[in-house]
Amino acid sequence: MVLLGAGVVGEVIARHITNDNNISVTILDINPARLRQVKSKLPTKKVQTHVLNVLDSENFQKVLKDAGLVINAATPKLNSYIMKECLRNNVNYMDLASDDVDEQLEMDSQWKSKGLKAIICMGEDPGLSNIYVKFAASMFKEAISVKIRDGEFSETKKFYLMSLFAPEVFFDELLSPVYYYENGKYVALKPLSIQEEYDFPHPIGRRTFYLLDHEEIWTLPKFIKSLKYADFGLVLSPELVNAVKTLKKIGLLGSKKINVRNKKVVPRDVFYALLPRPNEISKYIRGYAGIAVEISGRDGGLKSYTLYTTVSHEYSYKMFGTNATAYLTGTVPAIVASMLAKGEIELNGVIVPEQLDPEPILKRLQEKHVISYLRTVEEQTLVL
Repeated sequence: MVLLGAGVVGEVIARHITNDNNISVTILDINPARLRQVKSKLPTKKVQTHVLNVLDSENFQKVLKDAGLVINAATPKLNSYIMKECLRNNVNYMDLASDDVDEQLEMDSQWKSKGLKAIICMGEDPGLSNIYVKFAASMFKEAISVKIRDGEFSETKKFYLMSLFAPEVFFDELLSPVYYYENGKYVALKPLSIQEEYDFPHPIGRRTFYLLDHEEIWTLPKFIKSLKYADFGLVLSPELVNAVKTLKKIGLLGSKKINVRNKKVVPRDVFYALLPRPNEISKYIRGYAGIAVEISGRDGGLKSYTLYTTVSHEYSYKMFGTNATAYLTGTVPAIVASMLAKGEIELNGVIVPEQLDPEPILKRLQEKHVISYLRTVEEQTLVL
């Protein structure tokens, strides 16, 4: 298996894969120091590391030569390029998020014709969130509405601003126009323009969230045809939202090069360089990662269910040396990669999480200390 990216999520994937399976892993990254750090925590007989930019097509193809699966845990901006390289070399593919869902889905027939699998959007959200929707949708004759709420929150006295995964991906989400799906159409709004409150299950509690554009709303209506509504909300602190708005106003989140002392720089690159990296913050934070998926539908009347899970940052750091968001995001693709290696996924083509059977994945997640709960309208809570 080839793993692209040695960040906190890549490390979680690599640790699960090397601990649970007789699978060798080749990790690629452009940061040699980070590769050494990750390799020192893994069984050396199962792991190789290479300093490599995947855009170096010739050397990337050499790495792909003997690979059975490539997992992109680096950046979703490279998804389509990597998929094409994998397709050319007859290698299965997986990623954790998407920069353009439709562009990836358009490759479906090419992957099917070769009998290969490209599993996209298989992280926490998207990924586990889609799996929750698929599980709950089976409880209705007709699923109508899906509301996905990411309740992650973290507290620390050490850092004023931070991101628990790649900041380039996180802040891009916050700066992008908001979309939600309603009655067959997508509605567009300004970034960070819709703010609401949501009562998350204990221990997260009542939190303020903002609607964001997210992969789930672009795939769920395609594969669960009865859906009339879908949106995604992320908990954000007032301090973070105010900081983002201020940084945007003064231009520090700009993507166009500016002249600074006769040198061309991208403002947002300077900002990202000043932020702590996700692997540097895990031991300093307190709080929880968690998602709640609220789904409504008809089954002899209108009914609603909420599926959810929570994991604490402290527990994740004690168990895996990482934050809870990275643990949830990396554990899901590691489980699915293991299922692929064992021949347990029969579908070919470009596959989204809601096309898979959710029960085997939820069962394996429970073995990894990710417990899924179902809350009924009557406020009864059941362990799945």
